[in-house]
Amino acid sequence: MAADNNKAPASKPSFFNPKSTATRFLTGLCNLIIVNLLFILTCIPIFTIGASLTSLYRITIAILAGDNPSIFKDYFKAFRDNFLKATLLELFYAAVSAFFIFEVVMVNTMMSPDLSWVQYIPYFFLILILAHTLYSFPLLAWFEESFGQILKNALLLSITNLPVTIMYVVITAGLAYAFWQFPSLTASLLIFLGISLIALFYSIFLKRIFEKLGAEISFKDKEGDGRER
Repeated sequence: MAADNNKAPASKPSFFNPKSTATRFLTGLCNLIIVNLLFILTCIPIFTIGASLTSLYRITIAILAGDNPSIFKDYFKAFRDNFLKATLLELFYAAVSAFFIFEVVMVNTMMSPDLSWVQYIPYFFLILILAHTLYSFPLLAWFEESFGQILKNALLLSITNLPVTIMYVVITAGLAYAFWQFPSLTASLLIFLGISLIALFYSIFLKRIFEKLGAEISFKDKEGDGRER
């Protein structure tokens, strides 16, 4: 019996369709694993943590916007473009945090137990610094602002979005506590996927906040230079 040459070719299985839900989910998962690894590797020199955080939020917010960033290219472009400001921010936070940590140590070691309540003052400022950092590096990733503007606007955003800020602080503090209590387990989860997954969750709210401020969440601007702010 002769073969039917007019028979239509078999359609591609839906699972392998680039637009299928399964394919998009696996692609997104793979991208998060890659950016998680890139973040850890670029944080190793310690003084590059600020630039790494900026690049991380540059990618996670773009992923939520469906922008399909080129993970390696766009991560390192954001790292390079924001390195100076991000490093200055990191050094600023490190210096201010060290001052208040020193204050806590001084209260606990040199002052009378009756004055132990004084330590809550520097604790308050340490929490404020943490809240500030959770906005400043994402701001740097998506807005062209001066160092002073970033500090000012991060403070304003942390106050005007207080419920989100409290949630960020509680989750971050909870992760720090988990790392202290269960270092091996927590580190294993963070190294594989945890850091980028947490950043992606934070980015859900950051994306909405930034879009209200007029940011276009895309790597492709009208001139096509790949850097929309």
